[in-house]
Amino acid sequence: MYERFRLRVEESTKIPSQPPPSRPEQTSLAGAGRKAGPDEAEEQGLPMEGVYIISVAARLLEMHPQTLRKYERLGLINPGRTLGMLRLYSREDIRKVRLIRHLGDMGLNLAGVEFALATVENLLRLELRLLALTEAGPLRTAIEQEIGRIFRSLDLPVDD
Repeated sequence: MYERFRLRVEESTKIPSQPPPSRPEQTSLAGAGRKAGPDEAEEQGLPMEGVYIISVAARLLEMHPQTLRKYERLGLINPGRTLGMLRLYSREDIRKVRLIRHLGDMGLNLAGVEFALATVENLLRLELRLLALTEAGPLRTAIEQEIGRIFRSLDLPVDD
């Protein structure tokens, strides 16, 4: 009787073989807080960049994966997802986590980090708008230098 039941269970639980879903090739931020899909990235001419699953990102950042999940839950970062819902961290996400850690090391709590990140994003948007209004020349150079001075005075590492 056991053998007969076992055969029925094995036959009824067979899963038809299907190829696994493909992973998105591009999950970087495109624009202000919006993720670009693979088709959009190619249309916009964005270079392809590496993405990392949570365990690799945590190893690169030398932190526990649960910390990355917490930052995501709080809305500080927003990693891309595969069709299977695995988190994919882009280089921009890695930079942002390093900035979060730097701000925390300066003594800010997570609410302060959230405020500081919003301020940094606003400064970067301002820089882009000002640079879009100017052509190559002394004014453009002056804008780049002044924004750079602001970031240095705030002791914020915005680049790797």
